[in-house]
Amino acid sequence: MRYFIVDDDRASRVMLKQIIEDSGLGTVIGEARNGEDAIPQILMTQPEIVLIDLLMPKLDGIATVEHLIQNRFEGQFIMISQVVNKEMVGEAYEQGIDFFIHKPINRIEVENVLKKTTEQFRLKNSLLVIRQSLTNIELSEQKANKATSRDHI
Repeated sequence: MRYFIVDDDRASRVMLKQIIEDSGLGTVIGEARNGEDAIPQILMTQPEIVLIDLLMPKLDGIATVEHLIQNRFEGQFIMISQVVNKEMVGEAYEQGIDFFIHKPINRIEVENVLKKTTEQFRLKNSLLVIRQSLTNIELSEQKANKATSRDHI
C-alpha cells in the first residue's frame, strides 16, 4: 500500500512513517504539514491510504477530506487526533473517513487499523473489478442479442 501522511506535528509524521515501514505495511510516498499543502500532492500521487490529522493550521483534516472527495479522490482516510470530542469524531466519519486513531500514537493500534484499512481497500477494489466484469458480460450479451435479432429479420 502507498500512504500519504498529513500532520502538522513532525514527530507524529516520523513515528507513523516508521511504523508503516518497519511493519512492512507499505511505503510512505509523501508528507505534508497541513491540508492546503497536501491536497495537490495527494491528487497527483493518488495514494491508497491517507493518514490525516484532524486539527491543523490553514485547512483542517475534515475540510481536506471534503475537498479531496469532491475532486474524486478514491483512496481511504484514517483520521488521527488528540480530540476526543464525539461530535467532531462523528463529523469526520460523516465526511468520509474510514477509521480514527487517537493520539498519543500507539504502534499496535496503528498497525491493526492499517491492516484493517488495507483489507477494506482490497475488498472494495475486488468488488469494482467484479462489477466491471459483470457490466462487460452484460454488454456482450446485448450485442449478441442485437446481432441475432438482425439475422432473423
